[in-house]
Amino acid sequence: MAQPAGSTATLVLLDSAAAPQQEWQLNAEATYTIGREKGNDILLPFSWVSRKHAMIQVEMNGRHNLIDLGSANGTMINGRRVLTPTHLHPDDRITIGKTALLFRQVGEEKSASATVYGAPEDRTVAFVEQETVTILICDIHDYTTLSERLGDHKVSALLQSWTAGVSQIVTRHEGMVDKFIGDAVMALWAGAGGPTHAIHQALRTALAIAAFTYGLKKNVPELPWPLRIGAALNTGKAMLGNIGVNGKRDFTVVGDVVNVAFRLEAQTSAQEGLDLIMGEEAAAHLTDLPPYFTPYRFTVKGKSEPVPSYGCSFKNLGAYLQHLSAGPG
Repeated sequence: MAQPAGSTATLVLLDSAAAPQQEWQLNAEATYTIGREKGNDILLPFSWVSRKHAMIQVEMNGRHNLIDLGSANGTMINGRRVLTPTHLHPDDRITIGKTALLFRQVGEEKSASATVYGAPEDRTVAFVEQETVTILICDIHDYTTLSERLGDHKVSALLQSWTAGVSQIVTRHEGMVDKFIGDAVMALWAGAGGPTHAIHQALRTALAIAAFTYGLKKNVPELPWPLRIGAALNTGKAMLGNIGVNGKRDFTVVGDVVNVAFRLEAQTSAQEGLDLIMGEEAAAHLTDLPPYFTPYRFTVKGKSEPVPSYGCSFKNLGAYLQHLSAGPG
């Protein structure tokens, strides 16, 4: 996206003494993502920064808006938390945890009226709605060891087969693959059917992906062992919408519900027989959890209090879904 003539904008990373450390130009694209995960336009690899923490959207007139992407720790402008898409002014100071950034702009087109932070006129269409979603994360266990045993070429072919099969399973159960991250998939359910139906479908998807992954050993004899996955399911509010970059539209879902799902999934590799973990809000939509599910409280990064959850083996999950088979959803 071209800027108006004479307009240039940059974002500057400051150290503890407010001295410049790094600078990013904000003049070529329609959006710039900020986060600690590789692939963000502005990479801040710090524990207090979420994977996708915030976004700067650039309007045709050179105006820049800062949007918090449902981050766990929040985003501040000049000491005030960003709750809605907020217009950035020259020399605004953005704070994310211990990280300070300075927004600089020369030649900004002035608005006819003063801008009030958080006012309705500051809203953009970068995200179209906030909605209750169900997130499912599935991850292949012992993937690093597997890669060392098989080598890059065979692992790449294996992942292609796995991602193709997983995509079909998610679609068959009315879900949508948001993204694959190496040996993990993030799928989501939102909208029609309501949260209970979405959670049932996500549970069925997890069980189907587990069976499909385990069965790959039959078709790939060079696998040193049958593959297993860990899974986590979480339900809650998230921001959904389409970001336009260079004429393309990329669907995105962000929020704390996503972050917690990833962190819960990491717990499945720490305990034998714990294959799936479900967040408390998802569990609240279900009935007859005992004796199939066991309550847990997990300490996860970014949360000051343990996260109430329910976990089970895939064997117990299968029994639970059979128990529900005669009911709705």
